[in-house]
Amino acid sequence: MYKSIALFVFCFLLLGTGALFAQDLKTKVNDNKLLDSLRKKEENGLDSVIFTSRFIRYTTLKLTKDSIQTLALDTSLNGFQNFSMIAQPRRPTIGTGNLGLAARPMLFEPSKTIGFDAGFHSLDFYAIGHDDIKYYKARTPFTNLYFVSAGETEAVFKVTHSQNIKPNWNIGANFNRIGANGYYTRQRGDHLNADLFNWYQSPNKRYNLWVSAIFNTLKARENGSVFNDEIYTNKSQTLGLDHMSESVRLSDAGHIYRENSFLIKQTYFVGRIDSLAQEISQKILPTNKIAYTFKYSQNSYTFHKGNADNGTAIPAGIANVSFTYDSTRYMNVQNEFMYSFFLRAKGNSIIKNELKLDAGIRHDFYKYNQGVYYSDRKSPYYDFRSTFQNVTLLGSAGYRFSSRIDLNVDVQQIFQGRNSGDFLYEGRSNVMLSKSVGRIVLGGYFQNKSPEEVFTRYFGNHYDWEATFNRTKTINLSFKYYHDKLKFEAAAEYYLINDYLYFTMPAIPVKDGVPTMSEEDFYKKNANNIVPAQLGSLNLLKITLGKKLNFGKFNVDSYLVYQKTDNPNILRTPEVYAFASIYLDHTFFKTLKTNVGLDVRYNTPYKNYSYSAPAGQFYVGEGRTFDSYPIVDVWVKASLRKANLFVKTDYANQGLLSKGYYSVNRYPMMDRVLFKFGVSWSFYD
Repeated sequence: MYKSIALFVFCFLLLGTGALFAQDLKTKVNDNKLLDSLRKKEENGLDSVIFTSRFIRYTTLKLTKDSIQTLALDTSLNGFQNFSMIAQPRRPTIGTGNLGLAARPMLFEPSKTIGFDAGFHSLDFYAIGHDDIKYYKARTPFTNLYFVSAGETEAVFKVTHSQNIKPNWNIGANFNRIGANGYYTRQRGDHLNADLFNWYQSPNKRYNLWVSAIFNTLKARENGSVFNDEIYTNKSQTLGLDHMSESVRLSDAGHIYRENSFLIKQTYFVGRIDSLAQEISQKILPTNKIAYTFKYSQNSYTFHKGNADNGTAIPAGIANVSFTYDSTRYMNVQNEFMYSFFLRAKGNSIIKNELKLDAGIRHDFYKYNQGVYYSDRKSPYYDFRSTFQNVTLLGSAGYRFSSRIDLNVDVQQIFQGRNSGDFLYEGRSNVMLSKSVGRIVLGGYFQNKSPEEVFTRYFGNHYDWEATFNRTKTINLSFKYYHDKLKFEAAAEYYLINDYLYFTMPAIPVKDGVPTMSEEDFYKKNANNIVPAQLGSLNLLKITLGKKLNFGKFNVDSYLVYQKTDNPNILRTPEVYAFASIYLDHTFFKTLKTNVGLDVRYNTPYKNYSYSAPAGQFYVGEGRTFDSYPIVDVWVKASLRKANLFVKTDYANQGLLSKGYYSVNRYPMMDRVLFKFGVSWSFYD
């Protein structure tokens, strides 16, 4: 905690010194002085602009792929009450209890990456990456304070500060902290994210430099689930008592994931530069672009256990029965060079008949280490080390026929190195039919991906395996329709996956064609004893619908997903998921914009995943199907000048239809949280 505070103070001292060198950026916007007419006459042109969020714009690395464009800050109340990254309306998750603990998407969500992947993703929702960082153009210093509290149950604190120390040079920092104790013993999630960022643009707008440094420290305790498997039934002897009185299976265990990463990206525009007008700033369009990116990262994933357990949560230890310290670490150095060429007519206010070609190469170097250590955490029982590399060919081509139609193709192909043969080919087309009819997006991709490292080689104190699997091949076709005027969207996606990888339990032993024990006895004896497996093929159809309705001051924001797979025993996901936000929008006293409403979410029953604490993996276990009922959250949110606030009750309907619910086998989810309070306050001076 003291290190976190020290880092926070250091960042703000560093940024605060920028004010000593900062120029007066408040007098010019698009090279035109914004002046109050009366003060212009009386004070001969002194600035009287009141700076707001419209003077703060940002970009991301993704937005800089083809041009330099910036977006305005979103200071609206839309979705403000949905602060939790594992409880987003359109990206629901399953997990082991509360914010800060292991989670995975509830809906089918394939990974569109190729090459090396360590395979530890249970805490990914809480990490930040370089693509998440916003690089600002701030005409005035910008600070945002964000705080959410539900007492000791969970708390979130975020700080963002950014300022231009010169008109073309911005620096900033983010500091995020999540602390959640949950409702049961040893459910503490304690996460720290911090990053520093820099954006420099030359006065002639030809050269851009983005620099960012990221520090992720994610700590999640593991309790192995509660002993009471009937906690929400009338058979429970502790029903109605404090959940902290429930016995848990692990008393001293947890995960620590760390990532420290540094990135530099440089671009230089050669030849003619075009521009399109935006609010406050311009969108810069090059005709030739050279880009170079360097990234260095260190990642570590550890599982520790300090006491003996009764064997109902994890298998017996191999190196030590009581103590466990499993460690997986890797270092990655990445260099990427890209050349882009754009051919378009000169002087058009609307871009059409534009040809785009990208060609590049990426080199990745890895140092990988996996070990099992004794209680001193230095002496290894098992120590595996490896170095390897990948060289990837990058390319893309696109043609914009007009502002209504375009076609784009992207190619990634690893042609040399450990994962040689991996590729991702993707195509998409945007077609604007008309403003009254809407627009469609056609897409598809073909992916050939090597198995994650955790599937092919893993050695820990509780598991060990070494296996060979085929690459996973995924074919996707998608159709999406948007009608902005009607606030309606629809999508249909089809997936064909060959050699699908997953974790499961060992098969029940068979003698003379007869199982040697019952499923119930086998599950008890092989508690969380997992092995990797591969399925020949599976199909999935996913249809989504979204619609916003307005009836005067009443609003409804709805989202519906239908999924159908031919192998629900392996790919465990609900067939139907629905979300609706119903609220009243009213402004009090002409200034206090207020929304009062409720959120409802529901999914159909399905076979749930189980969770392995030592490996940090969700797996196909005994496949219990839990009852499913709607979950209702009630909230009030308001916006007053530079601050947004909300008050919320989670799971307000607990006890009406159900006493509680599970999303993962043996791990009960949180009960009703009567009071949550959140505030986001922005400062523009």
